[in-house]
Amino acid sequence: MSQSRRNFLKQVGASAGMSALFLSGSNTVALAGGDFRALATAAQGAMTDNEAFWDKLREEFIIEQNLIMMNAANMTPTPKVVHDTVIEHTRDMERNCSFQNRAKYGDLTKKSREFIAGFLGADADEIGFVRNTSEANNTVINGLDLGPGDEVLIWDQNHPCNNVAWHQRAERFGFKVVTVSTDETLKTIDDLLRPFKEAINANTKVLAFSHVSNVTGTTLPGKEMTALAHANGAKCLVDGAQTFGYMNIDLHDMGCDFYTSSGQKWILGPREASFIYVKKSVQDELWPNLVTVGWERAKENGAQKYESLGQRDDGRLWALGRAVEFHTMIGQDKIEARINYLTNLLSDNMKAKIPNIKVLTEQADGFNSGIFVGLIPGTDAPKAAKTIYDKYRIAGNIGGREDVLRVRLCPHIYNSAEQMGLIADYIAASI
Repeated sequence: MSQSRRNFLKQVGASAGMSALFLSGSNTVALAGGDFRALATAAQGAMTDNEAFWDKLREEFIIEQNLIMMNAANMTPTPKVVHDTVIEHTRDMERNCSFQNRAKYGDLTKKSREFIAGFLGADADEIGFVRNTSEANNTVINGLDLGPGDEVLIWDQNHPCNNVAWHQRAERFGFKVVTVSTDETLKTIDDLLRPFKEAINANTKVLAFSHVSNVTGTTLPGKEMTALAHANGAKCLVDGAQTFGYMNIDLHDMGCDFYTSSGQKWILGPREASFIYVKKSVQDELWPNLVTVGWERAKENGAQKYESLGQRDDGRLWALGRAVEFHTMIGQDKIEARINYLTNLLSDNMKAKIPNIKVLTEQADGFNSGIFVGLIPGTDAPKAAKTIYDKYRIAGNIGGREDVLRVRLCPHIYNSAEQMGLIADYIAASI
């Protein structure tokens, strides 16, 4: 564990990881219902299958009744503390958008930056606020000096903002993008690493990959991938869109140069509020994409030079910090264990109820994720997808073309174990 992570855990204390962060900030929004705060404080162990605990937590969300939200890889509902914070500060700005009233956001943004850095085992001056992973990835892609003779190594399962975006820039500046594929069936960590080891060479300047694939749910080993990049003189960009808020992350321990993510996914944060992590030692090598008012001040404050955007919704940045507080109160280890438990339960039920399903997320042991992806052949995909949502109210990434239904389902802490059985029943009834 890195020293940054140790300091953060020491700060928040051992009692449910919440003492120093609880009810912080100048706003009046409480962190969570009093009953649940007490329950979280008293909780011992992983609480993985303690349905009473998670039932109580679901009271912190206002999800539409009978709607089964299963789309955390794309967008999640937020707990009350997050959306109430956004609403409160939006109202506050409508009432008084003077410079004097807005001055408070300096302290709140600083606090949010510190929460995120500590949560991820980083230093505060390595965190710059952006709107989402796409903006963060493109900050790296457009900010590095690359040209003819240079190579960038990427995974074919990367999101377009870490795949197509590299190709677009290569067309302009003449460097080469090398794309590798991992095997369809992966049994060991060596299976995951092998194609990257075979493709990397002395010309490789950047190794860029999704920490967890949004296509199959496969997890790549971040620390080992980073070590591979550095051993070959390359920098490492980790797209953490599917791990921030899902997985317990320690960036200093992982060692990557850049880590990007989105606030509206697993961390349960507001839309258009996120961050980019840029390791201190490489900040001089990464140019900012935008320069505007306050540049002279921003460039003296580490990664803040990558958040130069002009006027922004500062209340959302504070709400992102509150989402981190919410996770910290519960305990990130508990959240990760619960998501894995639900995903495994879902997978078992889907395979039992739909024998012909081809599951894409049965990968190397320990490198699965909270993303379940399956293909169901012999199905009128558009019709089935419509039935699954309209009749059974399952909201996931469900569709496909012609006779193969593709389902991507991503549970979170607002889901129940019972729902994992109902989903399999409902999808089986729809095909």
